[in-house]
Amino acid sequence: MAVNTLRRNRIQALRKRYGVSQREVALALGVSESQIRFIESGRVNPSAELLFKMARYFNTSPEELLPDLAVKAKHEIEACQQTL
Repeated sequence: MAVNTLRRNRIQALRKRYGVSQREVALALGVSESQIRFIESGRVNPSAELLFKMARYFNTSPEELLPDLAVKAKHEIEACQQTL
């Protein structure tokens, strides 16, 4: 499954569970609807602050919200550790 599809499916499932639109999420978090749409599609990554706000809004962890970023960070850390 493509990274963007995984992210989109995860966020869409959470929005469906909470019964909210991209617009409602954006309004609640104080950002534009397009920013939420771009994050959901994988076109951009949220700031650390927005990532934590989103995770709290959906009552989940940042890793669960954006698993593609969690996996990428894990691989980068492992690569750095191997060079030590």
